[in-house]
Amino acid sequence: MARNKRFNTIISLIEPVDTLVDIGTDHGLVIKKAFELGLIKKAIAADINPKPLNQANENLKGYPVRFIVSDGFKNIKENFDTAIIAGMGSHTIIDILKDVADLEATFILQPNDKIELLRAFLMHNNYKIVDEVLVHDKFYYIVLKVVRGKMNLTKQDLILGPVLINKKEAKEYYHFKLKQLNRIIKTVDNERFNEISELINIYKKGLDQ
Repeated sequence: MARNKRFNTIISLIEPVDTLVDIGTDHGLVIKKAFELGLIKKAIAADINPKPLNQANENLKGYPVRFIVSDGFKNIKENFDTAIIAGMGSHTIIDILKDVADLEATFILQPNDKIELLRAFLMHNNYKIVDEVLVHDKFYYIVLKVVRGKMNLTKQDLILGPVLINKKEAKEYYHFKLKQLNRIIKTVDNERFNEISELINIYKKGLDQ
């Protein structure tokens, strides 16, 4: 991941820990910055492809990092304190989290789409969202900070975000989504009309909060 607003947001959500895992590490820049800031003592850089791992290895020479070719957590046997899964679709992140079992750790998640599906998965699988940060980096992204725990989310929570709704910057995002949905509703068939209308009403409620 290039040095951009999402990169900085992810870094800001890392608390000082012993071991950090970066799933889909790409060039290892998040890990490197975490070391430079003194946030971690060691790290695991994982990627499904060897090529980005080789580049990460070059960027992280001299740091205590293990480089593992792995599809998500499948080849990671060590314990860790914090894991980053960023820049992927929600379906991919969900599939990756299914391999973590009941490990107690903090997860920093940045989905590229369908965040309501990820929030629903987290609710049904003993995760609790403790923070949500909105990032406008050409597009809008939401970065989640998640720990083990219980939460009950309504349909409105799944769409608007149980934490994000209480942040002033959320209004900007809800305005954007309303404009997007108002354009879409003019082109959909009757079956999707009710679905889009419900979403429009939810985002309007978000603006009224």
